Amino acid sequence: MLIETLYFGPMEVEPEKLILFPWGLPGFEEYKRFILLEEEGFLWLQSADSSEVVFALCDPFLYFRNYEIDIPTADCGSLAIIDHENVIVLSMMNVLSPTEIGVNLLAPLVINCQLRMGKQVILENSAYRVRHILQLDNHPEDAGVPAF
Repeated sequence: MLIETLYFGPMEVEPEKLILFPWGLPGFEEYKRFILLEEEGFLWLQSADSSEVVFALCDPFLYFRNYEIDIPTADCGSLAIIDHENVIVLSMMNVLSPTEIGVNLLAPLVINCQLRMGKQVILENSAYRVRHILQLDNHPEDAGVPAF
């Protein structure tokens, strides 16, 4: 299928590469189908339904070495997560300045790779906030699209 993307132009995408977000994302509930793209070690969650809906993502465990989460039981159930080895966790990023990026560690995207289904999960009783500063000069070499 052909999708229009904001940063990469039109792209041919195999339908089985789509990730379904059955509940959408907060503020974007009407968009359910996304594709994960990579450019220079950064990730983009591009809507398959609108070229204008795209989010910058990162692997929070690469940038925040002490980051730990417990996915709430209800969210594990709604995503049919049985085995955590088939799950990836990504965080949304927000550009604050040319050298600083905010990373949302409080509400990561949790994706069941087997089902290709995801959800933005709000962590309960967490000390994390919606904006943690990521310094770009701290970019790990092994950043990129997680394999699934």
